[in-house]
Amino acid sequence: FRREAQSASAIGSQHICAVSDFGSLPDGSTYFVMEYLDGPSLKGALEQQNPMPVPRIVDIGIQLCDALGAAHERGIVHRDLKPDNIHLVKQGSRIDFVKVLDFGIAKVGGASAKKLTAAGQVFGTPHYMSPEQCAGREVDFRTDIYAIGVMLYEMSCGRVPFDADNLMGVLTKHVYENPIPPREFPPPVQVPPGLEAVILKCLAKQPDQRYQTMAGLRADLVAVRD
Repeated sequence: FRREAQSASAIGSQHICAVSDFGSLPDGSTYFVMEYLDGPSLKGALEQQNPMPVPRIVDIGIQLCDALGAAHERGIVHRDLKPDNIHLVKQGSRIDFVKVLDFGIAKVGGASAKKLTAAGQVFGTPHYMSPEQCAGREVDFRTDIYAIGVMLYEMSCGRVPFDADNLMGVLTKHVYENPIPPREFPPPVQVPPGLEAVILKCLAKQPDQRYQTMAGLRADLVAVRD
């Protein structure tokens, strides 16, 4: 809990839900004070409109890159990105302003960071976990790039790329199966080739084959938008 407050407050991005204070009460319980988010989660938005129109998908994706790029620059990997942890709020005249929250299982780099997880432990939400995360291997910022790819796929196709009747089935598909390309998804979905290419690169099984930075992913999403 403290880790989440420290991680979120250290990033300083307008796209990260601000934590203004945290501490402990006399009874030992811990609290933090967050900004109020007046808007649906991405999960709620998907329940209202799924699949989403391409301009909306790309706009949300670019903002996610800005949010996670700021976190990665400070050595923080979220590790649990999913539609529940992303809110779309109104800011002035702008709608769909992205706010990322829930850094509760974030991996914080640096020599002073304490090791939260032991080797072989699996943390995250199965449908949005990278292959290396599913296998309990060491993860870095590219696991967040994979999770963004899953959400871009879901916004484009109306469902996640990998699903099964049980946890092990989902984890196995992430590790061993390739996703159906969005434009081949039944029934056919209207996804431009450029966006499909971005999504499939994010979902590469090997981290070295994905985008290596959020800036690279953002640049390609901007190209799709333009």
